[in-house]
Amino acid sequence: MPDTGRFHLIIEESEATWHIRAAGELDLGVVGRVENALDCAFRGATSRRIAFDLRRVTFLDAAGLGTILRANERARAAAFELVLVRPLGRANRVFTLTRAGQELNLVDARGAMELTPAN
Repeated sequence: MPDTGRFHLIIEESEATWHIRAAGELDLGVVGRVENALDCAFRGATSRRIAFDLRRVTFLDAAGLGTILRANERARAAAFELVLVRPLGRANRVFTLTRAGQELNLVDARGAMELTPAN
């Protein structure tokens, strides 16, 4: 059985977008890594768009949600477009239950296709 709790983070830059892909449990134990990745995207971006793909996130706690909300505020203040690809299953419920999804630019998996870099 695969270790679904293990967290992975992949960061890529294309011409138009910084792509941050997360997998596993986005919780207090890993938010520092996510915040560092977001800092790199905000500081080093040649584009003004960040796509944060949460499709493979299996768990999202308050610390993870707080990191996402702070990134959203930072993006607005710096005139960046932050697009979040909605997680599946239980992790997605956090956005519904807290109504945080109303504050964020969330797209589903189909909307993510236009954000994916051409390789």
